[in-house]
Amino acid sequence: MSSTPSTAPRKPNRRGVAAREKLLATALELLSTGKPETVSINLVAKESGLSWGSVQNLFGDSDGFWSSVVELIIDAPGLWAEPESDTVAGRVAEVAALYQHVLESPYAIAVETVRAALPRPLAVLAETHPRTAASVAHLDELWEQGFTAYFDGLDVAPERILDVSPLLQSALRGLRQDQLSGSGLDLERARATLITTMSAYLEG
Repeated sequence: MSSTPSTAPRKPNRRGVAAREKLLATALELLSTGKPETVSINLVAKESGLSWGSVQNLFGDSDGFWSSVVELIIDAPGLWAEPESDTVAGRVAEVAALYQHVLESPYAIAVETVRAALPRPLAVLAETHPRTAASVAHLDELWEQGFTAYFDGLDVAPERILDVSPLLQSALRGLRQDQLSGSGLDLERARATLITTMSAYLEG
């Protein structure tokens, strides 16, 4: 899916702000179903009662629109709570539960639906959708920063935290997909094993 020719978005007036919010709210509603066919700006515009021209005026092009969709989760209520456990294993379990909760939110489902439909990996996406790629990269950076900060005050090697951060995120996404596909995998046991393994590595 390539980006449409870019035009500079206009600064919206009050009506434009309302239209922008309507488009993003409709996109979130459609994309949170997880259906690949919802990654369609024409569908979002139609369901919003607006036109492709409105999208161009408000977002510039498809890249600007999908970038704004990804930023919905960045601006959503924060993932990170204050840690409660004073052990490495306890904090791994806490952060796994927090991220699992986020994965089940409409914001995360919408972003994952977009990521699955647009070109991959990130370097390829950046060729046609540079703003969207930058927003996805920013989202990943925020996860890494939050994950690292979550282990403040514990005796854990920083490089090991950076090793575990993307791996835990990817593994939990995979378990979420298994859940959605109706896999016979014992997901609770798999999560427990994942937490035990990651904890042992961090305690290394």
